[in-house]
Amino acid sequence: MTQKSNQKKSVDGSPAIIDFGMRKISSQNFSKIVTLPKTALKNCGDDKSMQVKVQLVQQNGEKFLKLTPICSTRSDSK
Repeated sequence: MTQKSNQKKSVDGSPAIIDFGMRKISSQNFSKIVTLPKTALKNCGDDKSMQVKVQLVQQNGEKFLKLTPICSTRSDSK
């Protein structure tokens, strides 16, 4: 089963955008939860990224959430 995503090609140095579609906001206790498909983090390059940094960005009258995956890489060689 393949998952289609709506992808914009990068033109003139602008960022490429992959759309993962609309997501429902669920409630659990006093929190709100938004789920992402597994491919959202896999496409960031690290299959083991399990944490995401969440920021509220306010720019030019717009407000949006910025999600940045946190890649936990350990170097065992010293």
